[in-house]
Amino acid sequence: MQLHPEAVSEFRFIRPCSPIPAEAVPTGDGWVHEVKFDGYRVQAHKVGSNVRLYSRNGHDFTERFPSVAQLLLELPVKAAVLDGEVVASDADGRPNFARLHVRWTRPNTIHLWAFDLLAFNGRDLRPQPLVKRQACLHALLERFACPAVSLPRRHFATARSRAARP
Repeated sequence: MQLHPEAVSEFRFIRPCSPIPAEAVPTGDGWVHEVKFDGYRVQAHKVGSNVRLYSRNGHDFTERFPSVAQLLLELPVKAAVLDGEVVASDADGRPNFARLHVRWTRPNTIHLWAFDLLAFNGRDLRPQPLVKRQACLHALLERFACPAVSLPRRHFATARSRAARP
């Protein structure tokens, strides 16, 4: 399915699906479990030599996380929309939400964990199964080879896991 040309060229926010909180972690092959990082969910749009980051509510976060936007300029695509989470790390590499609010954060402490590829070079991937979109995202990020942007590994069952149907 092709995206309408203006949907990519004009950086139109795509309303995200939200994770499903649950008292018990669903089991079985029909579920994908992901770690909930302590950061900001963002939607990253790259079109040509422009990048825009949006919050989960559609607010422009590009100026809030300029280092992430700058890194994504090198993403080897003409156009892409990634869904992910911006996370800051402490000195030991653990997520630290408070560090996202520090104006002068140390280099290499802001990270984008990308968990979905919504569009790729003008093609809307949302009708595809999540596992297929994630495989495309994995291949793209392997070509990109930027340690500050990566795909989290799938994890099974923690109380803070997000669950989503693939």
